[in-house]
Amino acid sequence: MRPVSTDSQRPVAMTLRLYRALERAFPHEFRNVYGDELLQAAEDLVEPVWRRHGVAGLLRLLLDLAWRVPVEYAAELRYDARHGVRKLAGSPGFTAVALTSITLGVCIATCAYSEMNGLLRDLPGVPAPEQLVSLQAPVSYPAYRRYRELPNLFAGSFAYVAPVPFGVQSGARTERVWGHLVTAGYFSTLGARPMFGRFLDESDAQPGLAPVAVVSFRYWKLHLGSDPSVVGRRLRVNGGTCTIVGVAAEEFLGASPTIFPADVWLPVTVDARLAPEMGKDALERRDLSMFQMVGRLKQGTSEASAQAELNAAAQRWADSYGDADRHQKGLRVQLMGGGKILPLRKQDVPFFKEFLMVLGGLLLLIACANVANMMLARAVDRRKEISVRLSLGASRARLIRQLLTESVLLSVASAPPALLLSYWLMHALSQLKMPLPIPVGFDLTPDWHALLFTFAATGLAGLAFGLAPAFQATRTDLVQALKGSGGLRAEMRRVPRLKNGLMLLQMAASLTLLLMTGYLGIGIQSTLGVQEGFDPRNLYMVSLDPVRDGYAPERAADFLEKLLERVKSKRGVISASLTDTLPVSLDGNAGIRFLNADSSEDGRRAANWARKHTVGRGYFETVGIRILSGRGFQRQDERAGASAVIVSQEAVRRIWNGADPVGRRIELGNAAAQGGFGAMPGTIDFRASALSAAPVTYEVVGVAGDVSEDLVASKKHSAVYFPLRPADHAQPSLRGVTLLVRGAPGVDVISAVEREIASLDTRVTPFHASSMMEHISQFMSMLKAASWTYGLIGLFGLVLAAVGLAGVTAYSVAKRSREIGIRLALGAQKRDVLALVMKEGALMVLLGTAVGLALSIAGIRGLSGVFFTVASVQGYDPMLLIGAPALLAGLALLACYVPARRSTSIDPAVTLRSE
Repeated sequence: MRPVSTDSQRPVAMTLRLYRALERAFPHEFRNVYGDELLQAAEDLVEPVWRRHGVAGLLRLLLDLAWRVPVEYAAELRYDARHGVRKLAGSPGFTAVALTSITLGVCIATCAYSEMNGLLRDLPGVPAPEQLVSLQAPVSYPAYRRYRELPNLFAGSFAYVAPVPFGVQSGARTERVWGHLVTAGYFSTLGARPMFGRFLDESDAQPGLAPVAVVSFRYWKLHLGSDPSVVGRRLRVNGGTCTIVGVAAEEFLGASPTIFPADVWLPVTVDARLAPEMGKDALERRDLSMFQMVGRLKQGTSEASAQAELNAAAQRWADSYGDADRHQKGLRVQLMGGGKILPLRKQDVPFFKEFLMVLGGLLLLIACANVANMMLARAVDRRKEISVRLSLGASRARLIRQLLTESVLLSVASAPPALLLSYWLMHALSQLKMPLPIPVGFDLTPDWHALLFTFAATGLAGLAFGLAPAFQATRTDLVQALKGSGGLRAEMRRVPRLKNGLMLLQMAASLTLLLMTGYLGIGIQSTLGVQEGFDPRNLYMVSLDPVRDGYAPERAADFLEKLLERVKSKRGVISASLTDTLPVSLDGNAGIRFLNADSSEDGRRAANWARKHTVGRGYFETVGIRILSGRGFQRQDERAGASAVIVSQEAVRRIWNGADPVGRRIELGNAAAQGGFGAMPGTIDFRASALSAAPVTYEVVGVAGDVSEDLVASKKHSAVYFPLRPADHAQPSLRGVTLLVRGAPGVDVISAVEREIASLDTRVTPFHASSMMEHISQFMSMLKAASWTYGLIGLFGLVLAAVGLAGVTAYSVAKRSREIGIRLALGAQKRDVLALVMKEGALMVLLGTAVGLALSIAGIRGLSGVFFTVASVQGYDPMLLIGAPALLAGLALLACYVPARRSTSIDPAVTLRSE
């Protein structure tokens, strides 16, 4: 080429340099065939193009070449994809096993991500949710007023009472709808916008005004016929009338859509006849902590500084009012993220992310190690093909890319079935009913985030199980490999190191997964059997709430008493009783604190906690709980001012050391309600009678048998039973008033009760009608589902490990068939050959078990501090810590033994003839 030294030739020289750089970017095989022609063409064309077309011509020349680079790579990729599909189709057994393994691994990982994503989503329809914080425990309304007035803390704040049941009349029928009682800043602080009309504001809080309401998009669509002119329409709520002023946007689901669902929002200033929760001066009482508080932090205010200031203010007020707990240590106010559908403390969020992803990641890791081992064995089988291609000029990078294309094709093919399976599983889990008095639901169905995660997981999995075999397969001694059998010895010196490392990883991950899921599953199984202590057979329940249906409290009491008498007189009814609580339920009350009113020997009176039950006459006989001492409740115990209570046998053991307490006095005060995730969602009872903490002296009139009504069946709690009084109907519980009926076998009790209710008043709507056996089944449904889930995850990990070990051992036997044949020909015994083959597998099993056991113990320690089901398994259960490794090791050794046993049937004559 002519020298280019003048200034006018500088563009030509620069173009040549860029052209040569682009030529080096082409695929290796393309450069081998066309590289010299490209360079020669450049030297011949650049200068004429420069002279004729100038800079524009040179740019067009470079762009033409640059465009060809991705085209050639795409052509190679298409060839690799077609070649990979042919190879996978040619090994249907390998493809089916590998595809199944990766599909299930990716499915479990996607399910774990969907659950994490479903629990940690931002509030829909709320801008800048990260600026919102909420108080972990409910507060009184006076406390809320003081907190919101703190300077330089909140840009906006609100308080609300939730969950609140409303009896909303729809035609001639009253439906039970859940909602919130909110302060004026509820919608403005959240930043929500209405679809129709307006939201509540300060003008709606003025006393004497007609009550107004906001309804959700869901309620507007399902119950109001999607009427666009709904604003101004009258809505009959709890027997009163209010005016609809707005409809929330479709995406807006309230301040706590998961744990406190809402379809109707009313101001906290409404009359107690419309919202019984606001009776008895609820807005003025400092001892009535029933308001959830949420605030939007001002710009520059951190959550930590806000919590410190709130705690300092709470301590000052406790000192100024002389509260009994003013000397308590620790935090009085704890903040949580208020912009999530499930309120969580910051320190709790990593757990939800890490635990779920660790389980899914472990299973995906086992699946990847399994497939990697199979692909490693398969790649060694192709060593001659790879050696020939390398000797003909193919680059190692080119072959690695081709092998990786096969693995990525395999993993991408698993994405659609994995996503469909995970969608089906998580949709089924989302439909599972929670054993709660309110319709709490978790939407765990995979969304577009899960779709992206699935394809990312499959791509990474393809690289994970394809990269190591691809690198190993291309590290071939060409001379030895082309000789044939000699190449096998070269391969077998290198492959075991990687193969054994993958086996060790697979065993350790499998044992870790098996033990963690085993502790969770067995811990959950130990909680089953809650019906101990009473007889659930032929026991039925129907709930009512006449006050929400428009009845005055006195009239509601009369209605319920009349209904009870009519049901008792029905044929087939053995006994019946009204009750506020059930023997197996999450009913919302925070329990009670009690003190033995008699002086103890050392002059001190220790406070204790007990479950609180409010039950009517005949409750114990109807449910089947024995009265061990004293008597049950009688009519005189229901009068105002009566002080009779019944305690459980466990309370007698704890407080009176087993001595008969009948006739003794006891001081009782309601325990403080705990909010946030520390309590089961939707289980806080906000009635004034449930939250009043002032202790009152009662007389013990009876001792009842214990009922294992907790989620942990073997754990008995102290319990105190109060008589159900007519005054209790003024503020019914979240469950309403339940009519318990024990019927004769074969009698349709529920239909009979519903007919009696309709005959008395069609406006009273029964709900939660079921048998006690169905109720218990629903109560345990979440635990049973979790137990099955953990069990299946552990079992799948176990099977994957066994299949992987069996496949690797079978491959090892096949590749050592020559060696085994020669040993047998020279007189080796079959048991010696069997021991030779088993030795390597047994060593990997033992090493993997040791590593997995160490990792498992660390994981179990972390789980026991969070899951009560793990803590309920006493200590390090030997059945798990010894049984699980023994089970895994036994299954792994069996998986190794089957192909090893087959090796003893090799015919030495056939082996020697092949040489």
